[in-house]
Amino acid sequence: MKEENATVARQRTDTAEGAGRGVLPGGPAVAGGGSATLAQSLRSRHITMISIGGAVGAGLFVGSGVSIQQAGPGILISYAVTAAVVILVMRMLAEMSMPRPDTGAFAVYGRLAFGRWAGFASGWLYWVGWPLGLCVESIALAQIVHGWLPALPVWLTALTVVAVVSAVNLTSVRAYGEMEFWAVWIKVAVIALFIAVGIVAVAGLLPGTPAPGVGNLVDHGGFLPMGLSGVVIATSGAMFSFSGTEIVTIAAGETQDAAAAIRKSTRTILLRVSVFYLGSLAVIVLLLPWNSAAVGASPFVATLSHLGLNGASTLLNIVLFAALLSTMNSQLYASSRMLFALARDQDAPAFLARVSRRGVPYTAILLTVAVAVLCLLLQVFHPTTAFTRLVNITGDTVYITWIGIAASHLVLGRHDRAAGRRPATGTGVWLFPWLTWATLIALVALYAVMISLPDAREDAVLALGFTVAIALVGLWLQRKRPVRDQSTALHPNQPQEVS
Repeated sequence: MKEENATVARQRTDTAEGAGRGVLPGGPAVAGGGSATLAQSLRSRHITMISIGGAVGAGLFVGSGVSIQQAGPGILISYAVTAAVVILVMRMLAEMSMPRPDTGAFAVYGRLAFGRWAGFASGWLYWVGWPLGLCVESIALAQIVHGWLPALPVWLTALTVVAVVSAVNLTSVRAYGEMEFWAVWIKVAVIALFIAVGIVAVAGLLPGTPAPGVGNLVDHGGFLPMGLSGVVIATSGAMFSFSGTEIVTIAAGETQDAAAAIRKSTRTILLRVSVFYLGSLAVIVLLLPWNSAAVGASPFVATLSHLGLNGASTLLNIVLFAALLSTMNSQLYASSRMLFALARDQDAPAFLARVSRRGVPYTAILLTVAVAVLCLLLQVFHPTTAFTRLVNITGDTVYITWIGIAASHLVLGRHDRAAGRRPATGTGVWLFPWLTWATLIALVALYAVMISLPDAREDAVLALGFTVAIALVGLWLQRKRPVRDQSTALHPNQPQEVS
């Protein structure tokens, strides 16, 4: 059995080495191709639901209200533009990951394209935000439970939820996949029901609710009451709503048939994004005035209440509970795998690459949980505005991560095509390299808009400075502490298997 595993590992390393040397002649040889030490027990159905869970988070149910207030009915344009960007970014990731699926995902692709410093910066930049996100989501989920059971203190519920999610992730990657599968199903079912009821109401077929026509789209300042600037500003919020879609390529490294799973997920993301986001938002702005206070506070509750559905807030809280649980589950999964990949590639302490006999990177999970719990306790017992600022700064790095993905695709896509490796059907970026360039420019432009906005400027500038600082550390490591055996593999430190 050990000989078989060693053979598989050598095959993957050889494949990735060839890709690494072929991309940047004279640069460091880089191994991609999935981690032989992690259990590959996820299936296509898990990957499909993981990709949906990443695209449809709690932001749709709550955060979209703020975006509607910023753009009015023009929010449909904001989300359509963002959806187009997400689709292109996902196709870039699919194109890069199919020939080289790896738990390090875009961090590995950045290293292949630009060198060790880029992989180091991309990986750490991505990881650092997740423990903070895990803390924030656990507190939000605990507050929902506190509304149902006031006797339970928020901190205790938050710790309990973190413990449950940690136990699931420590059990096996299959346990993570199953939990995500069913949690996402709850979200999908409720959103589908919401859209279906909304369509019936818009058509005037719901008893007691007259057909609204298009009045709410044009009667309150027009379709673009805040002008194009409002649409651009709302696009920033929409971008954050979609953060997490990239987790599917991290999970590909632990999938039984990664290529097929990635291909299926990429082909269907357009339909999912269009239906869930544009469909639900269209129902909201058609049925209710965009500038009503209720829409700004909670658009889904406001819509359901308008339709005379009692208990709307309770229903939304149940969905939010599932959405937050799903988000926490994926946050811990993605962050631990990225930390594992960094350690495997000698960009983090070697002990973080240890895995259990079930193929779980338990040390990476435990460190991530420890940081999240520390943040949780500090925020519950000693809340400060500095914590909120830090969360906002790490949230802004979503743009920078996607900018890095587009830049890596320009390099890897060009070299793959020059070497005669064409993208698999249904996964390549159309009109390469022009659409990749367009996506890169759009992302940079959106970030520039954030810097130009007084309310967002400081966080955006600090996030950019944080990114530069991490990149400089990566450059120093690349010059002073090169990977020991660049000619053979990226994984010289084989993880230690424990019971």
